[in-house]
Amino acid sequence: MLLLPLAASAWSAGSSGQSSSLPELPTVNPEGLPPAMRDKVREAYAAARANSEDPAANGKLGMVLHACQPADERAEICYRRARRFDPKSFRWAYYLGLVQAARGNTGEAISTLSEALRLDPDYLPAQVKLGEWLLASGSTQEAQALLEGIIQRYPDSAQAYYVLGRARRANEDLKGAAEAFRRACELFPYFGAAHYALGLAYKQLGQDDRAGEEFALFKAHKYDIPGTGDRLQAELNELYINPSDQMDLGVELARQGRLEQAAAAHEKALETDPRLTRAHINLISLYGRLKQYEQAEQHYQEAVRQDPDSEESHYNYGVLLTRWGKHQEAEKAFRNALAADPQHAEAHNNLGDLLQRRGRLAEAEAEFRRAIESRPAFPQAHFNLGRILVNQGNHREGIQELLKALNTEDADSQPSYLYAVGAAYVRAGDKENGVRYLRLAREKAAARRQAKLLESINRDLETLKARDGR
Repeated sequence: MLLLPLAASAWSAGSSGQSSSLPELPTVNPEGLPPAMRDKVREAYAAARANSEDPAANGKLGMVLHACQPADERAEICYRRARRFDPKSFRWAYYLGLVQAARGNTGEAISTLSEALRLDPDYLPAQVKLGEWLLASGSTQEAQALLEGIIQRYPDSAQAYYVLGRARRANEDLKGAAEAFRRACELFPYFGAAHYALGLAYKQLGQDDRAGEEFALFKAHKYDIPGTGDRLQAELNELYINPSDQMDLGVELARQGRLEQAAAAHEKALETDPRLTRAHINLISLYGRLKQYEQAEQHYQEAVRQDPDSEESHYNYGVLLTRWGKHQEAEKAFRNALAADPQHAEAHNNLGDLLQRRGRLAEAEAEFRRAIESRPAFPQAHFNLGRILVNQGNHREGIQELLKALNTEDADSQPSYLYAVGAAYVRAGDKENGVRYLRLAREKAAARRQAKLLESINRDLETLKARDGR
């Protein structure tokens, strides 16, 4: 790293690594920390007090505090003590720099990390972080020079190309920035942040079509980042990951349709904090969608144990039981949800659907109407109510309900809704509108590649055509 001494030289004065006096071991009260970490902190604190000049004991206490809170001042003190007793340790210098950066002390972090890299010049994550911190400090030219050197040695580092792109953009080299971001995306196609940065660069370059493509890729991979091979950060993560952050990641993975990864993220959150009722509730739905019904039921039981009045627990369980084919149990679950929240529109609608399947049409109609009363813009409930009314011969009101269902944002449901409207018009004797909506349904079904629905629509259109021929 021939560029490293130059990059670090501006921050060499007042080195933060070893201050003139040894800071005292901080007082630590484990009760103020996350429950999952309290035993680890007690053990580390006792070891540090018993071996006050042991760098490993001081450093381990710093690690458990750092894992709980990246900007913990006490962790910084522990790392400083560990460095005093073991000044040749890359580990303690690296961790100290991370805490300093998290605390907003970028200048000190740069100095500390530069010293760490003199101890281990080949640790790529530290090199990239130094580039990031130089960039954050406003030393954009130094950052770019450092990153250019890094990618010469590590041409397969997507993260290095991404930071290089940011440095080039800061230095008003927009084309160079776009090239670096593009290379980062080539090396790791799911790199959400790099796709977003590349989209912005294309937009500034007047390439709106390409920008739109990159923004769409960002939306699909918003939380995906390439692995950096940072084994030291991984050791911190193994000690503790904020369960709320882990659960948020699971929610985003579920939104992307990555259900197995979403469930794993929620389970990871529960390993840290089993009392996260929301994680149990989400896992009822996730395991239901994965058809892993026994696991879903376990989380339902735990969710209602923690919060017996949670309407979402009962509702998600009802959806699970419906998929499982246990309709009577599902009906009970939806009624439990409605006991907790009488305005739960989805529970009314799903209960109505179960009642309809069992031929209890009057009760089903009442549930669909209650769902619409709770949420007037509820396409599925309008659709369900409309079908019942049409089948009862109430074509006028039924068609009006079916037309309201067409406001759905669910592109997969729209062809079925259009088909129902067309069929209802035909049954009402209005063949002109019936054929019009059937043709619209056929067009949408073909676009969505819904082969079975398309076959039914074509069959009905052929039947109507044959009748007219006669």
